[in-house]
Parts: sequence; structure tokens; C-alpha cells
Amino acid sequence: MNEEILMESERILNELDRIGKFGNKYRVSLPQEEVRILDKIHELGESIPDIETPKNQDELVQAELKRRLTGDAFLLEQRLSPRHYDFDTVVSMYGIPAEDITGLRGWLESNREETLESIDRLYQTKDIPNLELGLSLDIPSVRKKSEKFATKNIGRYHKHLGRLLQDLTGVGNFFGDIDVVPTDNPRSYFNPTRKTLAIGIPAICSSNEDGSLNLNEMELIRLYGHEGMGHAVNEVLSKSNGLPHFLTGNATLTTATAESVAQFYQDVIFDDLKNSQKTQRALGIQNDFEDIYADFVDTAHIQDFQQRLGQYAISVLGDRALGDPNDPKVCAEKVRLLNEVAIDPSYGFHVVEGNRSNFDSEGNLNAGSVAELRYCAQPVQRALEEFFRQGVVYEGEGRKKIDETFLKGFWTPTGFVDNARLKAEEI
Repeated sequence: MNEEILMESERILNELDRIGKFGNKYRVSLPQEEVRILDKIHELGESIPDIETPKNQDELVQAELKRRLTGDAFLLEQRLSPRHYDFDTVVSMYGIPAEDITGLRGWLESNREETLESIDRLYQTKDIPNLELGLSLDIPSVRKKSEKFATKNIGRYHKHLGRLLQDLTGVGNFFGDIDVVPTDNPRSYFNPTRKTLAIGIPAICSSNEDGSLNLNEMELIRLYGHEGMGHAVNEVLSKSNGLPHFLTGNATLTTATAESVAQFYQDVIFDDLKNSQKTQRALGIQNDFEDIYADFVDTAHIQDFQQRLGQYAISVLGDRALGDPNDPKVCAEKVRLLNEVAIDPSYGFHVVEGNRSNFDSEGNLNAGSVAELRYCAQPVQRALEEFFRQGVVYEGEGRKKIDETFLKGFWTPTGFVDNARLKAEEI
């Protein structure tokens, strides 16, 4: 890859980032600066050849950089030149594989009955009113007690899960570079600047009526897989060495891949624990893990179904082939399509009626809603298939290679799969 092009891309992306930070801080736009950057992006993108199927890492970097520049240009143009964007254009610009969208309904039909069974199992086994009470973190004594409780348990899990991952895979060593702390923010997150994984106290702790505290072991394990391996290690490893600047940080066009990776490691960590009686004993959950694992499987399946149902709803709403979105007959047809796979019999009605105002004058569903379909992309599954074709399985040395490939770099869905294919061919 031409070093001059890489350096220019770094300058452009840094400047674009600076404009974004300035706009967020002062709540103003900089259209003249954005137009100037847009021209630079177009000029640089045109200097990079089109490569549909990269044959080596150099071609891969070129192809991925061009995708990123094209995507960034699209996002800028949306702000600078508001115009109508049809469904197919948005899908194309975000690099969302068409088969991942068309496959949503079939997946929902195949998994609807299993989801209903998961809901019923949870309902039969969980007494929600007595299961948990929210924490009153605004009360100093409760906050102090909760922080102490969370800190102790987070540290315990970080120690033993860290050891487990270090034994299983090379990238597990990067856990040593990450600090873990509790936060009163319900949403857990990773701060790449401080290399700190913040685990939400409200997400993992609840209170009994007598004021004693409970630890949600399942959620804490899930967060270590999703936020710890999937996001934190991804950030640390990507910035370690050897990657062009544009691959070392998450961006709008790479968020779908990053979330697919995090989802994968959320599942992996439960399987790792299932196969390690030693770690279960160290955590003191050997007697409860079977129930924890079963709850995770059911909960994850329900959440996956709900997410894919929402994505399918976007595809139905945005389907211009169905006709004018304001036509009552078209609306009724959309309600019917959604209700055929939904669990809640009122789902289709509420989705269609709730989105009546989200169409432009030409009948296109707004671009922001369509862009949410990037989360239906399945790059991890395709990447695994590339390794499997080469006889590389997810265990031992094969796992180490796959983990390093999945967690190093921030790629678009297409670039992620191409990178896996090339890495698999090297073995």
C-alpha cells in the first residue's frame, strides 16, 4: 500500500474527527470545512483502484480504505446536501450484505417457536417480583455499599476469567492491560484512552427487601465476554502494532462488525466457563453454573429474536415495492407481514403506525432508520466459515489464530471476511 496515501488518509480522518469534536462541544456545524474535507476524501478515494477480491494484505488494505472513504463521504454528503436516499442506496453505502437482510424472515420463522419456549421456561422459573429490587444509588450509604460489593466481585471475576482466557488464547494476555472498575452508569463501556472497562453496578447488582445485595452472575459473565473480550481487547490489540491508522479505531461503518464480534465473544465466554470446572470452582459458582448457563441461553435467544424482528420490521417498512406507505392497504399488508412472525399480536400495528411520519415525500423510509440494518450483518459467521474451509477449527492453535484475526482491527463487514479469508489461507 502506498505510504503517501496512508499518511494522507490519516491526516484527513484526524481532521474529520477534529471537526466532529468541535461541533459536539460548541453545538455548531462547520459546512465550509466539511466541504473541503469531502473534496479531499473524493480525491483520495479516486486515486485508489477498485479491488473486488483482494489477493493479499496490501490489496486488502487498499480495498478497505476505499470502502471507508466512500462511506465517510456518504455520511458527510447526507449532512451537507440533504436529499432523498432510497433503501437500496443506504444499504449499499453501509456495505450491508443483502443476504443478511433477505434472510431475516426465514430466521424468525425458524426460531419463533423456540423463542416462545424460552419465554415460557423463564416465566415458569423466575419469580420476578421477589427476584430483584433496583438500587437507590442516590442514597450515599447504598451507593458506598454497592460500590464495595461490586468492586469485590468484579475484581474476583477479572482475576479468574483473565487466567482462563490467558490459558486458552494468546489475546487473553491483553486482559492484563485493562483496568476494571464499577460505574453507577447502567450501561457498561470501555474507555480506550484510560484502558478502563467500566462495569455498570445497576446491571450486575440488585437489592433484597432487607437491604442485602445480590450479584447477577450471568450478566457479569456476559459483560466480560461482550465488553471485555469483544470491545476492550479489540481496542487494545488494534492499537498495539502493525495496522494502518484507519483500522485502529471504531467508526460508523465498522460498528456492525464490532458488535458482531462482541456478540460472538459473549457466547464464547459462557462455553469456556462451561468447559472449565476449575474456573467455576474458583468463582464459587460450580453448583449454580448449570442454571446460569440455561438462563443465558434462553435470555440471549429472546434478545436475538427481538433484535432481528426489529430489523425485519425496518426492511418491511422500507420496501417500496409494497407501494405508497400512506396507502391504508399498504399499511395493512405491512402489519400482516410483521404479525406473521411477531410474538406480540399488536406488534405490526404499533410499528407501522409509529413510523408513519418517518418517510420522505418520495416514500423512502428515512436513511437513519435504514442504516440500523447494519446490525443484522453476520461477518463473524462468514469469517468462521473461511477458516473452516481451510481446516482451521476454533480450538488450540486454531483458536489463537482466529481470535487474533477477529480482534485486531476495525473492519467493515466485507473487509472483515476478506481479512479472515487471507489469514486462513496463510495457515
